[in-house]
Amino acid sequence: MNLIKVLASVFAATVVSASASPLTAPDPSVSGEEIEIRQDRMQTGYGGETREMTMTLINAQGEQSQRKLRFEGFEGAERRDRTIIRFDYPADVRGTALLTHEQGVGDDDQWLFLPAVQRVKRIASSNQSGSFVGSEFAYEDLVVRQIDKYTYRYLGDAALDGRDCYVIEYLPKNKKSGYSKLVRWRIKDNLQELRTDFYDRKGELLKQRFIEGHRQVNGFWRVAKVTVKNVQTNKSSVLSFDQISIKVALPESRFNVQEFMAAQ
Repeated sequence: MNLIKVLASVFAATVVSASASPLTAPDPSVSGEEIEIRQDRMQTGYGGETREMTMTLINAQGEQSQRKLRFEGFEGAERRDRTIIRFDYPADVRGTALLTHEQGVGDDDQWLFLPAVQRVKRIASSNQSGSFVGSEFAYEDLVVRQIDKYTYRYLGDAALDGRDCYVIEYLPKNKKSGYSKLVRWRIKDNLQELRTDFYDRKGELLKQRFIEGHRQVNGFWRVAKVTVKNVQTNKSSVLSFDQISIKVALPESRFNVQEFMAAQ
């Protein structure tokens, strides 16, 4: 076995080892929606946010490629947040940018700028389950405030990586979602996500998302790394947060479609 295959095997074993204990019965005084509302309130008030990130793509053979990107977020009223993601590296994706206008329970508006053809392409709601720039992240995964997009069922409690968690099932309200359901482990003491399992439209496990490095940034919970492993293709994407700034003064006009298009 060559070195690449060894590394791929080690990586896969590391991810899969994050197994949970069996579920215990849910507390009848707790509801999944209540947990999500409490968690969402913890996100409220960040105002503006910037991040510098590294995305690592890992194919089924364990070969890696890296990308550098920047994130800007603007907190809108009633969870109508707006975000921009821009790629700086490598050359083949430099200048690629995604603008998202979140619309609560409705279809989010997304526009992708493609530097190779110098035009902005609107992402149709039927295509938001597609891969974001070749990664294991779908366009619909990039929405910051998702509470209005699901109905919830509290399944019970389980320990994961030594942390006591609520386990919650999410059913998408959007019939065009790429997922039939999600199952998420939320840490009880801070309500932060530790792991999410995504099921495809056939009801089969599609991918798993693992969260590491929970920490407070200017009074808000943020993380150091997100790993998404596609269990059907054995491909993975790792998003590392190199720098995060909260309560940054960002003009709302920067997130208008016209200014977004003019800035490219």
